[in-house]
Amino acid sequence: MDDFKKLYNLYSKDLYKYMFYLTHDSDLSEELVQETFYQAFISIHRFKGHSKIKTWLYQIGKNVYYKNARKKLPKHDLFDEENCNFDIKSTPETILQLFEQQLELYTAIRKLTEPYKEVVILRSFNELSFKEIGEVFSESENWARVTFHRGKLKLRAALIKGENQ
Repeated sequence: MDDFKKLYNLYSKDLYKYMFYLTHDSDLSEELVQETFYQAFISIHRFKGHSKIKTWLYQIGKNVYYKNARKKLPKHDLFDEENCNFDIKSTPETILQLFEQQLELYTAIRKLTEPYKEVVILRSFNELSFKEIGEVFSESENWARVTFHRGKLKLRAALIKGENQ
């Protein structure tokens, strides 16, 4: 049980960020993280060590998210104020501009289709390696690289399109 607590302490924040970027709902993200660790706890006997424990947890988290998404629960908060870090010296205008840029980026990421959205989130925000992302999706490292690159291109196109409107 102590080992599982250590796993929770090591990975719960990263899993929360992953869930938050997918759902944009802090309460739902917390629930999904709890469900992820519950599912991991009851199926730890199936972990064979073929991947890192971190990627195994992300796989479980991804499945928990998909299962929840099928229920079509409403999404509430777009941003988690605790995750918005601004320099104390920032002016209100700078903060507003940064917030608007962040909103535009998150909105564009949210509109990406799967698997691009998840791969971009896992790589950019959760800093998983391409190998780890491939393991999460049961794909190759090269697949993860190509999917991330294509996701970035789609994201760039969406942001440029938004600027021209």
